[in-house]
Amino acid sequence: MTRNATHLTLVLPALLALGVPVSAQQAAGSDTEAATPAPAAVPVTMAEIEQAWQRGDFVFVRAGLEKLATEDGSALAQFRYGRVLLEGTGGPRNPGEAVAWLEKAVAQNSAPAATLLARVYLTNGPAQDTERAAALLGNAAARGDTEAQYYLGLLLQAGTGIDQDAARAFDWFLAASEEGNALAQYELSKAYSRGLGTAQDNDAALRWLQEAAGNGLPDAQYFLANALDTGAGAPKNTKDALNWFRRAAEAGQPQAQRDLGTKYLLGAEGIEPDAAEALRWLEASAKAGDRAGMHNLAIAYTSGDVLPQDDDKAFYWYDRASTEGLARATMSLGQFYAIGRAVPQDIPKAVELFELAARQGEVRGALQLSAMAKAGTLDGIMSPHEAVTWVMIDLTQNDDPQAEEWLLQQARAGVRPALLNLGEWYLARKDKAETGAEFIQQAALAGSVPAQFRLGTLLTTGDGIALDYVEAHKWLNIAAASGHKEAAETRAVIGDLMTPEQVAQAQTAARTYFDTARSRAPQTDQIVRGAGTDTPPTEAPD
Repeated sequence: MTRNATHLTLVLPALLALGVPVSAQQAAGSDTEAATPAPAAVPVTMAEIEQAWQRGDFVFVRAGLEKLATEDGSALAQFRYGRVLLEGTGGPRNPGEAVAWLEKAVAQNSAPAATLLARVYLTNGPAQDTERAAALLGNAAARGDTEAQYYLGLLLQAGTGIDQDAARAFDWFLAASEEGNALAQYELSKAYSRGLGTAQDNDAALRWLQEAAGNGLPDAQYFLANALDTGAGAPKNTKDALNWFRRAAEAGQPQAQRDLGTKYLLGAEGIEPDAAEALRWLEASAKAGDRAGMHNLAIAYTSGDVLPQDDDKAFYWYDRASTEGLARATMSLGQFYAIGRAVPQDIPKAVELFELAARQGEVRGALQLSAMAKAGTLDGIMSPHEAVTWVMIDLTQNDDPQAEEWLLQQARAGVRPALLNLGEWYLARKDKAETGAEFIQQAALAGSVPAQFRLGTLLTTGDGIALDYVEAHKWLNIAAASGHKEAAETRAVIGDLMTPEQVAQAQTAARTYFDTARSRAPQTDQIVRGAGTDTPPTEAPD
């Protein structure tokens, strides 16, 4: 399996949907095939097979294709028989036999068979062979198969089964686009927009996005709607945007359903708030798995401004969105537990959810935990060592005196993460650099390995403390002995600047430290290097 094969499975969701029609006329599914009686006679012409397909006689179709593929041996019959075997049309699925028949058709230069077989080789499973898939697509693309050209472009773009080549990918997307392939048009639009394999050209990007949207591709319709709605990438036109949002939503595009539902929820240019339409589209988006749609629906039930307030439904959709990894929803779920809304009040559960949201990047989770720490609400639920991280984010973001005072209390109590993090905070403020270095020294003496490394570097630069290579080497040596890789590298550099006598003196000092060090309770060293500055406003739908 070549590199990026897993990525390709995500990039090409259509590869998993092998329900390609046998003919251009087919529209019926195969749900009724089990109830279809066996044919009285086996068809012998492709026209008879087409007629059988149109009337839903899929068993008849399968038998006829088997006869033609076996006796006539035409590439078309072999391709179509391989496809019904692959899809399970008119009988059970038989992927192994399907591949064999598709290979026979490929041997007769059938481009459609090559494309379908390549899709089989691209799907995850024992048959996966990305290099073989790329070769098949290359042959089919060269013979003008637009589907093959599109898939080959994706392989070249990702470097899957073939050397990565954005320029060649662009060429194949262009070839397929000019023949009306909507998926290729969409990819071509993105290539122009991002300058992938070609010079960036926003006008061309918009033109091909419009082509793909006009050819019925829901994703293209959604992104065209978004461009028209925001004026980013297209002249702003909210009326046309609304039309494209609606077309994409009606085609089942979850993001379009969410955005359209949100417009009906909040009101927008040309749209008055409409509870029925808001519910219709937000539910459709949520049920389709769009986590932001779940979240917006939950907000609607929480507020009760347009939809009737329903805490139980709000909780349900917050929970669903949180399970899907949406940090904002996890935060909201925590607030429900914190105040006992829709569920019995459960502060430990709320803390758990706030922490999860914070670790997922939701800064409100960190600020909530900081507020709880400062108020003493976390006592007995979260240790001060763990809480330091969240209070530091509060201090970094807001320069909050209460956050600083709480951290000072922990530092005075010997909490190593507080000493180290607050020390770094003071070092960044030049007027308190000496205090910062002192705190880091205390943390180092208490056994914090990151603080030992940091103290070593401070002693080499003289930041907040007198420059001292011997002491620096000592602390870097101590940190390195605990497995700190960067400390070992820095120690080697410092050692080259020292005399042998100084190195020996530093090594002796390090040994003395280890000989006299007392057992200490394990503590978690958590360093806050910085936090984002975008504090979310009061919760609102996306």
